[in-house]
Amino acid sequence: MCQRKVEIQKCFPDKGECLPDKKIVFVRAKAKYSKEIREYPELMQRFNEIFLKALQIIEPQVYYTTVPIDILPEKLIPSVFCGAKKITLFVSTLGSRIDSMIADLFDCGKTFDGFIVDAWASEALEALNESFDGKLRKKFGKGTMRFSPGYGDIDIRMNRFIVKLLNADVEVLDSGVMLPRKTTTCMIGWYEIGEESKTKEAYDKEK
Repeated sequence: MCQRKVEIQKCFPDKGECLPDKKIVFVRAKAKYSKEIREYPELMQRFNEIFLKALQIIEPQVYYTTVPIDILPEKLIPSVFCGAKKITLFVSTLGSRIDSMIADLFDCGKTFDGFIVDAWASEALEALNESFDGKLRKKFGKGTMRFSPGYGDIDIRMNRFIVKLLNADVEVLDSGVMLPRKTTTCMIGWYEIGEESKTKEAYDKEK
């Protein structure tokens, strides 16, 4: 499958698209840190400085393509994509420099800062995905949920297929984990008009 040549695109989103909600960052950073932030407002200034440094070094990139669903291997297609005719696959990453920043903080014994930056970067990547997701939906219309290997019925090791297909500058380990760490693979299925209302059982009867 997927021997057909696909058109691969790459974009460099504005860093402003990666700005997460700070409240969500602090929730990800666990309640004990959230409490410290409330009790010591001066920590917010410190975190703002850390977040600004992190924002300056991220290198957001998105590799993507949209193809007919039938040229992809069945084991890549989530069951919840039933009825979709096309799929957009994309790889989003913040680059390797943010990984280095986090590692350096932990290596220097700045565990608190490292934990906060790691939480910020995870939410920054999700903000990037949400932004790109929104752009795709404006272009293609009605689609499925955004889906990533490692969830539901799709093996996380399918990350390797997507990264290879998109020729993304990302390393995929045998486990399916990707490097840089702040990287995701995502898929969205697109329906033809009226198709989204059909159930899987209805499609099975038509086969």
